[in-house]
Amino acid sequence: MNRDTVIFDMDGVIFDTERIYLDIWKKIYPKHGYEMTLEFYLTLIGRDRKTCIKLLSDHFGNNFPGEKIFAECDEALKKAIDNGQVPMKTGALEIINYLKSNDYKIAIATSSPRHKLDMQLKIHSLQNIFDAIICADDVERSKPDPDIFLKAAKKLNKRPEQCIVIEDSPSGIIAAYSAQMLPFHVEDLLAPTYEIIKYSNCQFKNLIEVKEYIYKHINAL
Repeated sequence: MNRDTVIFDMDGVIFDTERIYLDIWKKIYPKHGYEMTLEFYLTLIGRDRKTCIKLLSDHFGNNFPGEKIFAECDEALKKAIDNGQVPMKTGALEIINYLKSNDYKIAIATSSPRHKLDMQLKIHSLQNIFDAIICADDVERSKPDPDIFLKAAKKLNKRPEQCIVIEDSPSGIIAAYSAQMLPFHVEDLLAPTYEIIKYSNCQFKNLIEVKEYIYKHINAL
């Protein structure tokens, strides 16, 4: 089966959002009497907002003002994006251009809402580069459920086994594996965990390494 389709996660894969968002959370949470640690933040990566708020409420208690704090953090992130403080990840533009020039279909499947994705694509002039975009708004069940990746493949008229998925989170890797796609892990804040190693086909330090692997091992098939 020819693997001619690549589905990207967004935060931590294409854009260096997670690092910026962590810094924002660490500044805003203490204003409301809560402490956000790196260790706990890592458990939220790859989850949609609804799931994050549930996990945060379980962690901090039922009185945790999830929607209020999320809105405040999102506003701070919007300002950071508008000010050009959220760069693309190393190798992101290179792999996108390489895949497009070699007739791959490319898509984004992100647990972030549409408005957040649109902001980042616009600031980097990437609005029209992807063949399909699926956001948290488009699915009922978020990662680690495979729905978001299956919907992206369907939108591209591709079978799951034709798709490579590039993810940075355990929930994303598990979702891609469950979708019967080929999961690649690219490291961001989180080094490969047991789950990532178990369910991903390969692990990479950055997207330049992913591009070289596709050139040597996928295009050669």
